[in-house]
Amino acid sequence: MGLAGVYLSVHTPRYCTYDAAFAGKLAHPNFQAVRDGMVAQGRHVAALTPDVIVINSCHLVATFPTVVDGTPRHEGVLTAQEAPELIHGVAYDFPGDFELAAAMIEGGRAAGLPCTLANDVHYPLDYGTVMPLVCYLDRAQRIAAVPVSVCLSADLGESFAWGRHIARAAAALGRRAAFVASGSVSHKLVRGPERWPGAAEQELDHRLARLLADGDYDKAWAWLPEYAEAAEPEMGGRHLAMMLGALIETGRRFEATVHAYGPSSGSGNYVISMAAA
Repeated sequence: MGLAGVYLSVHTPRYCTYDAAFAGKLAHPNFQAVRDGMVAQGRHVAALTPDVIVINSCHLVATFPTVVDGTPRHEGVLTAQEAPELIHGVAYDFPGDFELAAAMIEGGRAAGLPCTLANDVHYPLDYGTVMPLVCYLDRAQRIAAVPVSVCLSADLGESFAWGRHIARAAAALGRRAAFVASGSVSHKLVRGPERWPGAAEQELDHRLARLLADGDYDKAWAWLPEYAEAAEPEMGGRHLAMMLGALIETGRRFEATVHAYGPSSGSGNYVISMAAA
């Protein structure tokens, strides 16, 4: 048991539904590959059959501590503040895992990392958490989920450490866990939803994807600060650091499937699934 799968996923509001009818209404063909990749990633999660999904969303933002949401049941209705015309009235109702969340917090505190355990039915979930889970990765909403914030006061090293604590806590409790990094790679936003990143940013994104696909996690982690400075990934790449911490902590190579890469308002968006070999 422990970390069985790792996912780099997408939450851009334009992909907020799985329905085939909506797929035909995508505003531009540039969006189709990512939408189809998210469908394939949902199938990958279903085949993996994890006990729990730990999801780090770039839109679940905390200022000083990292927040781990251990609420035993996540239930609510989401309208996204940023894009109410695209994500509105999305109902969610899926289980949590308080024991795993508490174990993550215990590990973080023991390491001196500022953190807070949330256990509150009124704690709101963001669209970077709800959109990939409800629309693609667990449409039946049966898999327990533990949302984890990005922390503005945390650097890449602290985010990386949280990835390690996530993997350790899952292994210690015998959970068959999946980790989801929900966020864009390069993230130099411009108006115009169909617009791609620049050529330089695309090449940087592709280099990161190649390192993940080849299992070169240590190289990816060593390069991440340089990548973050040049490509300006979402939330400074904190979600990528947490993902790499989780991968490296397992000490195993994961078999990678690169489903898709596509644009959203100048950002790069990779859909990559990795399962423990």
